[in-house]
Amino acid sequence: MENKRLLDVKNGYNFRDLGGYRTKDGRKIKWNKLVRSGELSDLSKDDITYLAKYGVKYDVDLRSDLERKNASDKLIPDVDFIPNPVFNTGHDKTDKEYAKQYSINPTLGEDNMILSYQSMVTEDSAKNAFRNLFDTLLKNDSDNSSVLFHCAQGKDRTGLSAAFVLFALGVDEETIKKDYLMSKEQMKPYVQLKINQYSNYGMNNILKKNLENLYSVDEKYFDAAMDTIKKEYGNMNNFLHEFIELTDDEINKLRTIYLDK
Repeated sequence: MENKRLLDVKNGYNFRDLGGYRTKDGRKIKWNKLVRSGELSDLSKDDITYLAKYGVKYDVDLRSDLERKNASDKLIPDVDFIPNPVFNTGHDKTDKEYAKQYSINPTLGEDNMILSYQSMVTEDSAKNAFRNLFDTLLKNDSDNSSVLFHCAQGKDRTGLSAAFVLFALGVDEETIKKDYLMSKEQMKPYVQLKINQYSNYGMNNILKKNLENLYSVDEKYFDAAMDTIKKEYGNMNNFLHEFIELTDDEINKLRTIYLDK
């Protein structure tokens, strides 16, 4: 199958392969091994066939129990489905309630996103989820299988998951941030979809701005997580060892599995 960043999934958002990125020691991430994406609830039969042929063997769902219940993944044949919530709270209001909440304070969306990113590098539930993700990655030692990990839109919980995986594999922070920010372009159609959806409850400039902040990505969000990591752990290497509890042997195994020699 052709090596390319954006996957040919028609009924989903933000399906991307992490292959091809170079590490600081000059190696390169293998293609068809690491896939990041949005939810799989709207996949067509053709999409499911495509992902099965792509080699997906693990589907790690980072969404909450309620999110999974409301929009269950379409299951890919012979794939190990792993529910793995980063947070198991929130997402419990109606669209009308959210529209009202985000129509008053123009910075609420951005403020909540920054708080969420800080929580993802401090909360126990996030710690457990990232550890579980890496445990799955460590099992994926077949040459012809890939791990797909995702949340709802594939940009925040998935974005930081991808960042931590890339850091563990030895990719530099500038490249990692660029991969994270690719979601900004990928999510434009989804942002417009949400604006149209919430217009049913009355739209003003404050609500529109908050929706743009909630359903896209921003350097501020990424930096909020990185700054918190540096404050709490000193550097990313310490974070991977102390928060996610990766050992040197596990990091070396990850690099053996996912990097070209």
